Amino acid sequence: MIRKICLVIVIAAVSLLAGCAHSGRLDVKLADNVAIPKRKVLVFFIDGMRKDILEELIRKGEATNIKRYLIDRGCYVENAVTCIPSITYAVTASMQTGKFPSHTGILGNKWFDRNSGVYRSYMFIKTYQLINDDLLTSTIFDLLNDKYTVTIQTACKKGATRPIDNWMSSGIDWFFHQRMMVDKLVAIRFELIAQCSRSAGHWPDYIFAYFPAVDEIGHKFGANSKQYRRAIINVDEQIGRICRALEENHLLDNYYLILVSDHGHVPVDRDKYWSPEDFVRNQLKIKFVGGVFGENADFCARQKFLRQYRLVIVNGGYRRASFYLRTGKLWSQLPSFEDIINFTRKYAPAFGSKDLFETLAAVPAIEMVAVRKDANSVRVVTADGRADVVRKIIDGRKYYAYKPIKGNPLRYSHKLIAGGYFDADKWLALTCDSEFPDFVPQIVEFFDSPRAGDIVVFAARGWDFSKTDLGGHGSVIRDDMIVPFIFAGPGISHKTIKAARVVDLVPTVLDMLGCSGRIKWAGTLDGKSLLKKLH
Repeated sequence: MIRKICLVIVIAAVSLLAGCAHSGRLDVKLADNVAIPKRKVLVFFIDGMRKDILEELIRKGEATNIKRYLIDRGCYVENAVTCIPSITYAVTASMQTGKFPSHTGILGNKWFDRNSGVYRSYMFIKTYQLINDDLLTSTIFDLLNDKYTVTIQTACKKGATRPIDNWMSSGIDWFFHQRMMVDKLVAIRFELIAQCSRSAGHWPDYIFAYFPAVDEIGHKFGANSKQYRRAIINVDEQIGRICRALEENHLLDNYYLILVSDHGHVPVDRDKYWSPEDFVRNQLKIKFVGGVFGENADFCARQKFLRQYRLVIVNGGYRRASFYLRTGKLWSQLPSFEDIINFTRKYAPAFGSKDLFETLAAVPAIEMVAVRKDANSVRVVTADGRADVVRKIIDGRKYYAYKPIKGNPLRYSHKLIAGGYFDADKWLALTCDSEFPDFVPQIVEFFDSPRAGDIVVFAARGWDFSKTDLGGHGSVIRDDMIVPFIFAGPGISHKTIKAARVVDLVPTVLDMLGCSGRIKWAGTLDGKSLLKKLH
């Protein structure tokens, strides 16, 4: 045991010394034999970066590299909208596929599949890479199977030529709370990419680099903290090191650079904590499943276990929770809207005749309750209103409408209420600067998956469903949903565009690499290429 402890200490010390030694210039010198692709893309994915905090640091001159290498040379999206739910694993999968979470099968950091009976959590070392097995669609790396693609610290990497996990070094830094050192490792790994390129004789066509520390520090200290700002400044320093290394090798001018995040970050008060599990335990007073079970069990064993329960709760992301109901004999049977309405009356007699949706919506911690009504509509309930969001499909194209029943829960303008059905692009354009950006098309699409749940509750500003964090995300308000999205590179104009979605990343990258014709290999995408708008 003592020898093991000593080994850990030695490895940790080496890791820390290595981090200190690599705080300056990167050794990314390329040999003459290295072929440089004419088209190449590098994505900087910063987990949990708030757009307004980044803008504040740029104004103060504290994020000089992002300003110099991206903003001053490229295009800035004023209202870039992430996915519902605004949770890392769900959005990461969408970034790698160009599809909303319901169409990738990754509904969050945690989800329950009512058909298979699997309760998945990616929150453990042994499970975080299962996302690659759970995906229901192709990734951009699959579509670029003849290209040289590299990922750094990215859990979702199916099909990548050269995944760089940093598992050992990042794990040690994480264990010793050296969060920003983990982001430094991303820059250091460009030295490894250079070494591999010298051996292979080819520089990567596509690099996807993931920086996790900003989000982790946001959870621990909150997005209003000096620690959160320092974490963003650290990422800015690493981006500067990488870009200077590209510049020294005469690669930068012809490189497409993209900076994106997966969600915002909402500061929360530990006193403003609400537990969906306690709500069910104390008010509904019924048995439920609230965590991972039967990880190694087969289908029959899972189903036998689940027959004891009528309710599964997934409290994932901590500003969103999903309730899965069983009203029939089998979990695979989706309950009707009428079944959902009558669920508490039939299975939770202690709750009495109270309306479940109205009761949940009246909780101060909850901004909104969304309920799957049928295959093409969702009931939305807030403390002061209710509405239906409806989808219809005409000649293969999707259109959506917002139909208030009582009040105006989304607080949209009369034009949007009376305007009838619009396509997804129109809804994005009309709501991108609202409190609930892009909500209408995304909430209907969200419930397409059997992994989505029947009732979903989204947290109000300042509230969290975790009792330990000072910051969170996962809800549908603007602070959760708006992210930075910046593009620089050959032919990209120095300007702003009004709106985009993070699912636009995949088709845009394919377009940049001259591979837009491959989109059809993945089926219908929810994202669209932005390249023409960027010029």
